[in-house]
Parts: sequence; C-alpha cells; structure tokens
Amino acid sequence: MTSVLNEQEYYRIVYGGWLGKNIGGTLGAPVEGKKELLQLTFYPKLPDGPLENDDLDLQLVWLHALEQYGPALTARELGQEWVEHVFFPYDEYGYALSNLRRGLLPPVAGWFNNPFTNCMGSPIRSEIWAMAAPGAPEVAARYAYEDAIVDHAGGEGVYGEMFFAALESAIFMEKDRDRLIEIGLKYIPADCRTALALKDLIAWHKEGYGWTEARELVLKHHGNPNFTDAPQNIAFTMLGWLYGDNFEDAILKSVNCGYDTDCTAATLGAILGMLLGPEGLPEKWVAPVGDRVVVSPPIKGFPAPKNLDELTRRTIRVGKQILAAWDTDIVVHSELPTSWNRGITDGYALRDLWESKATSNRYLLPEGSIQSPDAELVIDYGQNGPAIGTGESAVLRFEFTNRSGVALEGSVALELPEGWSGPGERSVTLQPGEAFRWEAEILASDAVEAVNRLEFVWKRSHDNSPWAEQRVAFTLVRASRWTLAGPDGGEGTDAYIAGNRLDWKSAVGEEVDGVYRAKSTLYNPVEREIRLIAAANGPVTMKLDGQAVIECGDTLEFMPAYHRAPRKQLVELVLTAGIHEVEIEAVRAGKPLEVYVLPISVRNTSSPGPHYFYTDVLWGAR
Repeated sequence: MTSVLNEQEYYRIVYGGWLGKNIGGTLGAPVEGKKELLQLTFYPKLPDGPLENDDLDLQLVWLHALEQYGPALTARELGQEWVEHVFFPYDEYGYALSNLRRGLLPPVAGWFNNPFTNCMGSPIRSEIWAMAAPGAPEVAARYAYEDAIVDHAGGEGVYGEMFFAALESAIFMEKDRDRLIEIGLKYIPADCRTALALKDLIAWHKEGYGWTEARELVLKHHGNPNFTDAPQNIAFTMLGWLYGDNFEDAILKSVNCGYDTDCTAATLGAILGMLLGPEGLPEKWVAPVGDRVVVSPPIKGFPAPKNLDELTRRTIRVGKQILAAWDTDIVVHSELPTSWNRGITDGYALRDLWESKATSNRYLLPEGSIQSPDAELVIDYGQNGPAIGTGESAVLRFEFTNRSGVALEGSVALELPEGWSGPGERSVTLQPGEAFRWEAEILASDAVEAVNRLEFVWKRSHDNSPWAEQRVAFTLVRASRWTLAGPDGGEGTDAYIAGNRLDWKSAVGEEVDGVYRAKSTLYNPVEREIRLIAAANGPVTMKLDGQAVIECGDTLEFMPAYHRAPRKQLVELVLTAGIHEVEIEAVRAGKPLEVYVLPISVRNTSSPGPHYFYTDVLWGAR
C-alpha cells in the first residue's frame, strides 16, 4: 500500500533537523578535540550567527551532487565532487582526496594508504541521505554507504554513517527513541566496533549507571586515543540522547563527554531537531544561530544554500525524486495527512555492502549504465593496493561478467604505459551470467610516473567480425622505494612501499625492540615551501641531505594527519628542485612500529585549502 508524507510535515522535520545540526555544531566546534570531561552550559560568544562546520559543509556539497547527478548518484560521482569542491586536509579527507586526485576511485580511494578509516568524517554526513529518503531507511543507508566509502572504505566510519542514516530516515515514521536506535543497528554488522559500543552503552544505561560513569565505561572498553575515532563518539552521541531530560540537557551531556564534540552535538542536535521540529527547539538555542547557512572557505565552487529555508526546500525537491526512483511507494502530498503503510526492511538485505571488498573497483558496461548493464567488470588490486614500483611486477585480478541476456563473444586485453609488459589478448565467450576471471601479471619499466594510466579493453565480436569496443581506464600510482634496516645493523633491504607507511616487518622483520632505519631519495620537481612529516608512535628522527631536520626523542600520540601531526615530528622549509637524500630512524619500544613519511603543503596557500598532499613528489628516484 502507498504511504503518504504530508509536505508540510516533511518541511518541518527537515528544517528542524538542519536547525538542530547548526545548533549542535556551533556548540561543539570550539571545544573539538578536548578529551576531558567538559562543563559547557551554552554557546561560546558568537560573532554573527552559526559557526562554520564540516559537519554541514560536506552535506551541502552532497545536495549539489544529488541535484547534479540525480537519484542514480554513486560513490564515483561523490568522489568527483570532492575533487571539484572540497579542499579540506583533515585526516581521512586529506588521504582520500590525495587518492582521488591521482585518479583512484572509491572504494579503493577511500581505503588505500588511509589510516583514518575508523573515524568520524562520514558519520557526520548522514542527515542528507535520511532527509532525501524519508521513511525509507534501507535507501538512506545505501546512499550513506556510497558516501562513506569515498573516504572510509573498510572502516568503522562506513558503519557509523549507515547507522545514523537509517535511524534518521526512520524518524519520519517512528518517534520512539529505543525503537529508532534498534532500527539503526539493523543496518550495520552486529559484530562491528560501533554496534558493540552502542549495545554496551544501552546495557549500562539500563543497569542504572550515571552518565559520567557510562562515559568512563565507553572509554575503558571502546576508547581510542584519536579523538575522532568513530565508535566512542557515536556512543557519546547516543549517551546524550539516553540520559538527557530534554533538548538542552541531551546536547550538553553529549558535548560534555568531550572528544569529537562538534560531531557528537551536531548529530544529536539534528536527530532531536527532526523529532521536535523547529517549533520544539528552545528559543534560547535557536536565536543565536538563526536561519543562516555558513560555509567554510575551503568548500567552494557550487551554489550553496543561503539559509535553512532554501536548504530545506532543495532537500525536499531531491527527496521527491529519490522516493519515486527507488519505487518506495511513498508519496509526498501537499494536502493529505501523513499515513505510513510500510514496514522496516531488514538491514540484512545490505549484507552485500558489508561484505564488499575495499580493495576492488566495480564498473558497469557500457559506461554510464545505471542498472541492467550488458557487462560488469571488477578490478581487484589486492592488499598492497593500486601501486607499483619501477621495474616491479604486480598481479591484477579481473572478473568480467556477462550481465546481458545473450551470449557474448570477443576478447579482453590490457593497454599499458610505454615500456611496460603484460599478458596478451585473451579470447572470451560468455553465456548469460557467466564470468571470465583473469589474473594478469604486469611488469613496470623503469619509467614509472606518479600516476600511471592503464586500460582494460573489451572488444566484442559478431559473426566472427569486430563489432564494438569498450574501454575502462584505471590508475596505478608509483610505489616508493626505500632501503630498510633493522636493529641488527647491516646495509638493509630494498623494498617497495605501496603508500606512505614504512613497513619494516615485511622487509626485514620487526619483532624486537631497537632502532630501525630507512633511506630513500626524494624528487621534488619545483622549488617550493614544503612540510615534511615523520609521524611515529615512538622516538623518530629525519635527516635531509645529511642534516637533521626532525629530532623527536619522545613517544607521542601517533597522528599521521596532514594538518595536525605533532610539531616535533614535522619540519617546514623551502626545498629546492631536484633529488634529495632522506634518512629515517625510528625506535621500537614494546609495540609494533607505526611510521608515516609525508610531503605536504604548508598552511598559507594562494587559495583556501591548506596542507594538501604533494602528489608529484617521488620517493626512490634515482
């Protein structure tokens, strides 16, 4: 039976959610990253309306993406939106954007070389999908998945966004708090860290623990030193809801847990705003933020809404399209009252998303297909990812499946960069539903660029004659060449590093404490200001052309972020063009080494968007 969502009711729920998002984000932003128990009672002094916040910024970009690409929007289009409009360097954002700029696609772009996949960057972006798929949590969770794999593939950030999107979408048809949390949990794996943290929190609440005691238990059993880690912060969001007596009390309890405070307060503010509507939010909290939408300067190049009314109306406009495109049997009506006649789809239906590989990309052919394609191609890069070193071989796994209703005949081949070698063309005959699996070993020449373009070529034949040709372009990035040595001395072992994490364990073994060494060359194509980072979980030094530029004798919190690596583990200088010698020494003391070496821009750039990754810097150049 058809369900009806009254358009005025739709408006008030969406407007209330966006207003609550602004309230919570403005409350929490000034204390983001503080890990102690806080004592906030109200906003900080506000200059003029709400504070800018990535929690809302990125959803404005996603609204533009929905308007641009329509209901068929996938992670690939969202990735393109990142490259065009998002210039943030923060944690997972910075790593994913580096990958996207080099031509990698989600989910590989969100997983490869990314140490922040378990963090909060995607759970904070859930509302747009819930509001654009009202009363259809299975649809909202699928969009949330497509979003999250852009920068969190393979991590808890994916599950956090799916949980929130499903919960918030269900608000349109369900108002009971406990039931809403239960619905959200249906859309994530029962054994993921996020689900386990939430289940424990719910149990502690039922057992009568106070909110500060519950906070300590969350940190004890599910905590992480990185203040942006998702499971602990999602639990703090729900803690405010479980223990709060009203809107104010709830968002204050959530934010006063500390850690990723803008995220926890903003998401809870959105949830409560959707439940209460704008008329149910206290004027005390509404008046200082008003109706304005403020956008951070590094988010640019698209028509951002000027106020919450415009944001709400544009959200509803795309929502109507999505409800129709997904055949939800939900109709938005300007006169009829809201009437729900649909149940909640079992989240188990999304198991295919939970189990999909972050190491592979999927393509539908012909290019541009949305559904019912003629063929499907999956390229799996394996655990080392889409990287290859000079003169190095790599195995790529292709699975080419006939999705049409007739037999397909033809051949498949790889087109490689000049001087590279690989397997020859293979003849293929596939019945409907049949797949051709191909492990293709390729060998790179000594001319491996920062970004290397390859193509998978499908040539279809008909009546033994050439008929049509389709090409799928993909990218391999240059692996870094390092000489790695353990504490036993010696000249070391040459090894290729797929990303920026130095991996002594694979090269020389890393089972004993001591000093581990790494040497490489850095090719810088132009003279520039640069930030060199040697982020480590123990003492670390870096020498550049024989001179010590980083000397950190302390064991600091491991933080391989472009914009917030420890000051003692970075150096900023003017680096001349050409090849430079780099030496790293890292001390292992009781736990496995974690060391990332990163070439990053400085803060002051000519256009908003500081601390981005220099993709043209090459490691191991001769």
